[in-house]
Amino acid sequence: MLNEALTSIKGIGPGRAERFASLGLFSILDLIHFFPRDYHDFSKATNISELNEEEYVAVRILFIGKPKTIRTSSGLRITTVSIGDATGNLQAIWFNQPYVATSIPLEPHGYALGRVDKRHGTKLLAPFFIDTLPGIQPIYPLKRGLNQNMIRNAVRTALVCGLDEIEDDLGDSLCYEFNLIDIHSALSSIHFPSDPVSLEKAKHRLAFESALKFTLMLELARFERSNSKGIAFDIDSSIEEFVSMLPFKPTEAQLKVMHEVSHDMSSPSSMNRLVQGDVGSGKTIIALYAMFVALKNGCQSVLMVPTEILAEQHFKLLKQFFGNKAALITGSISAVKRRELLCDIQNGRIMAITGTHALIENKVEFQNLGLVITDEQHRFGVSQRARLSKKAHNPDVMIMSATPIPRTLSLLLYGDLDVSLVDGMPPGRKPVTTRLVPQNKRIAMYRYIEKEIQTRRIQAYVVCPMIEDNESLAEVNSAENVFNELSDNLAIKAALIHGRMRPSEKDVIMSDFRDGKIDLLVSTTVIEVGVDVPNARIIVIESAERFGLAQLHQLRGRVGRSSGESFCFLISGSDSKASKERLKTLIATNDGFKIAEKDLELRGPGDFLGTRQSGLAGLGAPFISTYMTTLVEARNAAKKLITLKNDDSIRLQSIVREAYADLFENIVIN
Repeated sequence: MLNEALTSIKGIGPGRAERFASLGLFSILDLIHFFPRDYHDFSKATNISELNEEEYVAVRILFIGKPKTIRTSSGLRITTVSIGDATGNLQAIWFNQPYVATSIPLEPHGYALGRVDKRHGTKLLAPFFIDTLPGIQPIYPLKRGLNQNMIRNAVRTALVCGLDEIEDDLGDSLCYEFNLIDIHSALSSIHFPSDPVSLEKAKHRLAFESALKFTLMLELARFERSNSKGIAFDIDSSIEEFVSMLPFKPTEAQLKVMHEVSHDMSSPSSMNRLVQGDVGSGKTIIALYAMFVALKNGCQSVLMVPTEILAEQHFKLLKQFFGNKAALITGSISAVKRRELLCDIQNGRIMAITGTHALIENKVEFQNLGLVITDEQHRFGVSQRARLSKKAHNPDVMIMSATPIPRTLSLLLYGDLDVSLVDGMPPGRKPVTTRLVPQNKRIAMYRYIEKEIQTRRIQAYVVCPMIEDNESLAEVNSAENVFNELSDNLAIKAALIHGRMRPSEKDVIMSDFRDGKIDLLVSTTVIEVGVDVPNARIIVIESAERFGLAQLHQLRGRVGRSSGESFCFLISGSDSKASKERLKTLIATNDGFKIAEKDLELRGPGDFLGTRQSGLAGLGAPFISTYMTTLVEARNAAKKLITLKNDDSIRLQSIVREAYADLFENIVIN
């Protein structure tokens, strides 16, 4: 029954089944595991005097006026009706839905359910009317042609038909050991909770199980890797020799991580280390040190990065350290040059190589590859990193990331890796001054930037959340719109870059910006991983409320890469108190890890976990954003399960190995 097509459900014909398929739903089992993205709690009425901005509420109707529909000069039809309870009144309002007037009660009774808007008086947006309170309502992701009731009805039928066929992977003993409800209760309550307590228990169970399987897989991977033989590099005096080659003194954090890398590389087991550091903390020096050790030991090393322009930047450094033993491999080099380089790499004449995903092509063969490094690792899938690592036998692996992740969460995400933290900044760097700019000061801010560019000969970025305008998000400035506006009104050289452009086109624009031929670069988030442009001293982020805190911090890291003073201006179109408080975190600190902690507190772990999980497609039920303690408990349980020998533990390990067999080898070496 679980694998039966959705057309077996009454009310779902071929046409509607296609709409469900656009959500990735094809079977009864798919529906059961299609979890709500949110919940609206309509289990009790809220007094009008106690309503909060943007809440979904149920208001008891003790007074109701006569509905009115007006047409504005632009053709917009607005329908309103006054509603009151014992504590106050509000306006219910609908846009371009004049037909709702017929559904508005003539007499005061029942409830109005909708979203609160308090910007210009208290309003209830597009409410619907109901006689009795419906309790907690699941809210699912939608596609055109489907509404919430269609999905709720389909899920309800799927639970009736298939729930009893689902086996509990954890079993009775593990559920008892970790105080979890059974899988049938969890799946029922995650869709249709009877009360907040049952919903929390369901979230806890499903988040725990997903995290347990994920971290158990990582623990098994770590165990298997510890038994595999790698290269024991000779690291005698390597740090001293390398430091003597540098034109500056490394920070204490850099030296600490060099010692950790030395310990790994000298071990007979393969190194698998994540080097995590804030934007501009100097992680590249760690990579160069590891490549220096490999070269000293007669082994080749490779550094893979996500963009050609970043690869070119790294290649300049490699040339300084390794001379003609360094090479650059990208998709845009000529066929003749490529054949020559591939031959030199295969014969061992080239020892230190950097490049883009072109490095993973089958034609790229190494003579003695001993070290594989990936920079900005979240830009590569696990399979891409694995293909590069498989070009050698158990090479040492280093993964670098400039995305700050709180330490506890890092242990969950990267439990199979050893984690190093570069938590200092190179001397001379000044923190970026960050300001929140109100909309009425926006034009004046751009005039100020124009003057700064003209008088100080600096450069600036402007980042927008969308490429082009969207009618449903009229308040959000698009990159195309901002570029046209600034090009028409500022006497400076501006350019536009975004993700729909061809890679070669983007590389030309970034090269021109780096070389000072462009004063102001209007962009989407494609510059989040970009070149080092020390002369870029100002970044403006339009509609800043549309970005997560961690992403805003990453974008801010495009400036402040020299000893000069740098600025980040945040423009927000939201009047939400929560949005403003969130952005104040960025104003208060330049510490990426403090910002990540706040982001975790505000958004939950789902977004962070998704970074790692999205590269491991097929890991089963998604993490549900829940309390951090649940995920920590799951990790501790996974470490414990490795040593337990009871039937449920052995069975669960077998389930994990079988379910992720196609990924397991990649995870071991990524």
